[in-house]
Parts: sequence; C-alpha cells; structure tokens
Amino acid sequence: MDKQVAIIGGGVIGGGWAARFMLNGWDVRIFDLDPNAERKTEAVLENARRALPGLTDIAMPPEGRLTHCKTIVEAVTDCALIVEAVPERLEIKHAVYADIEAANTTGIIASSTSGIMPTDLQSELKHPERLIVAHPFNPVYLLPLIELVPSEANSAETVQRAKDILTSIAMYPLHV
Repeated sequence: MDKQVAIIGGGVIGGGWAARFMLNGWDVRIFDLDPNAERKTEAVLENARRALPGLTDIAMPPEGRLTHCKTIVEAVTDCALIVEAVPERLEIKHAVYADIEAANTTGIIASSTSGIMPTDLQSELKHPERLIVAHPFNPVYLLPLIELVPSEANSAETVQRAKDILTSIAMYPLHV
C-alpha cells in the first residue's frame, strides 16, 4: 500500500488527521487556504507527538513527511486516500470535490463531515462511488474510533479499501 494521503482542510480535524497519519508512518500532503495553516498544523502535530506514543507499548514507526501544498491538485495527485475536512457547507464541499476529481481519478475521497449524508455529498460527483463518510472522534490523533458511513453507491471493495487504510493507522471503523 502506498503510504501517501492528502488532507484538504488543516483545521482541528484536518490537523488531527495529518498527525494521525504522519505518526503512523504515512507521508501527508495538506492543502488549506488559511495563511496560518502551517502554524496550526504544527501545533496539533506537537501535541500528538507528546501524547500518542504514550498510548502504546509498541514502538511507533518512523514518522512520515508533511508537505504543505499550494493547490488541491498538488495535494491529491497520486494519493490513494483524500481526506476532506473543510467547513460543513455543502457548496464548499462540492467545489472541493470537483477539484479533487479533476486531479485524481482513483483515490477514495473520505469526508470528515459530522452531519451531511453521503448521498448529498455524492450528488454532484462524476464518480460518487469514490466518496465515503469517515467521521473521526476528536482528537483524531488520540481516539481510534471512526464512523465509516457508505451509501448504496459505494461498492464493498471501496468500503474494504477504506477500512484497510484506516486500520493501518490504528483506527477502528464503526461501520454504520
């Protein structure tokens, strides 16, 4: 499995995802328009570096690399998983998905939404079968539970691929 993930949105949830993946050996590309995104992500990462290793008696893998990207295209190209963690506004999410689909035709798009139905998120996608809801508990870097919410558009293979990726970073999907 190629251990490279894109995260679109570097706020509390996106930064938590970045820390979770990085501390489990994945390379992370993050895109966020906020001019303070790098500082905010680094603060979350520092908290995670202090806290996460204390939850296990097994040595953590070598830390992955973090790259702050200037565009969504730069972030998502060739990634098997793209985590969307932008504000809970459908029009923003749809605009982000259009950019993702234009740059990456094979990766799973995992929305961190806490309240929007997968079918609403998928409604404007060319390939709705690629999008699944993956709503983490917070803080993402500490709590290993995640709601994995597919729709009828998702194949069993897509759901299993998402589960495989999430369990590789010590997350335990609750399949809804």
